[in-house]
Amino acid sequence: MRKREAVTKLLEEHFDAIFNAIHDDLLISDGEGVVLRVSPAFEERYGVDQERVVGKSVYELEAEGIFKPSVIAKVLEKKEKITMQQKNSRKRNIVVTATPVFDEKGRIRLVVSYSRDITEMMELQEQYSQLENKIGQYTEEINQLRQKAALENGVIGHSKEMEHILETIRRIADFDANILILGPSGVGKTMLAKIAHQQSKRRKGPFIDINCAAIPEHLLESELFGYEKGSFTGAGPNGKVGLIELANEGTLLLDEISEMPLGLQAKLLKTIQDKVLTRIGGTKEIKVDFRLITASNRNLEEAAKKGLFRKDLYYRLNVIQIQIPSLRERRDDILPLIDYFTEKNNEKYGLHKSFQPHALEALVNYSWPGNVRELSNIVERALMTSEGDQIQREVLPAEVLKEEEKQTRDVNDLNKAIEEFEGELIRDAYRKYGSSIGVGKALGISQPTAYRKIQKYIGK
Repeated sequence: MRKREAVTKLLEEHFDAIFNAIHDDLLISDGEGVVLRVSPAFEERYGVDQERVVGKSVYELEAEGIFKPSVIAKVLEKKEKITMQQKNSRKRNIVVTATPVFDEKGRIRLVVSYSRDITEMMELQEQYSQLENKIGQYTEEINQLRQKAALENGVIGHSKEMEHILETIRRIADFDANILILGPSGVGKTMLAKIAHQQSKRRKGPFIDINCAAIPEHLLESELFGYEKGSFTGAGPNGKVGLIELANEGTLLLDEISEMPLGLQAKLLKTIQDKVLTRIGGTKEIKVDFRLITASNRNLEEAAKKGLFRKDLYYRLNVIQIQIPSLRERRDDILPLIDYFTEKNNEKYGLHKSFQPHALEALVNYSWPGNVRELSNIVERALMTSEGDQIQREVLPAEVLKEEEKQTRDVNDLNKAIEEFEGELIRDAYRKYGSSIGVGKALGISQPTAYRKIQKYIGK
């Protein structure tokens, strides 16, 4: 007990020193809101001397603008601890907390408040918000530049399908995961692989493209892996660096990967797994670091099930699969592609030509079995062979015109078949009911309509 009294006495003797040593700004008021004491930190933060505030009520100080609103006034009203935000006379943002001290009868004897200056924090939040907005703007600009790069490669993303594909490439471009691009010939698999390379962190490295179907089987291995001098008959005297080595720190595209022989597939799998290769006729392992993109117009999964393609290699390649639909499945891209290739070739040949509406209609209705590659060739050919600046329908290739004529015949045949069926219904109904009223009721049409159709098909 004596020890506790001694501690209390010690605290009382040194209260001023303790109070002044506190770095937070403190304000103590009585139960009426009259200020009894403020700390030196309060004077500094609020820009007032204690002589100006001690003895005044918080209501007066609030009216003078020393702080606003008064947290102590809220505590006296609510009779509970309150934390709130206020502004001081220096226009600083302050978070202040006030706690009531009650007597034995439950009346407020004192209120103690302390605060934190959050101006810098709010300024940082504002700066962060502005930074986020700028990042959003820069991201949009980057996306537009990427879209422009896609256009420059002849990839048009107006259809939902292509927009989704381009967005997928944008999201995964910076990751080194293997990409497998599937789709029929001529849809732009190589172009999409180039876009993936251009948007990746390897963009400064090489982009090496090899078509596995275009190189004889006995030469494909040496093209991919290279060879040491004298390793086989006909080998160059200095050996040769393979395309995989040339793709180091860049991207390697293996197009038509389904045409790679099974034996060579095993060697490629080891290179993918171990990131090393050995040239033909060599013994030294060479480290390689490349991003692999493969492409095929065949269903590799089905080929793997039939034993025509290694399953383990398929699973290695099929980390991210991108399926490109044929052009006839994304018709929203046809007109934009025509516009793109027309503008590109006009610039290339110094022309100012455009397609007449009937010619455009024929192109849009064509099935495009050769996809984007065929469209590009037809547009270029039409620009070069047409007379005048307006490209007429007659300039288009025979296969385009024949298909349009067939579609027209099919439509005419359909209309004729519908008319014959309608006539048969009208005749049967008239034989049964004998009047336009009866025919109308039976077929669910109005009497005037039934009358006109009886006149058309029967002549009565």
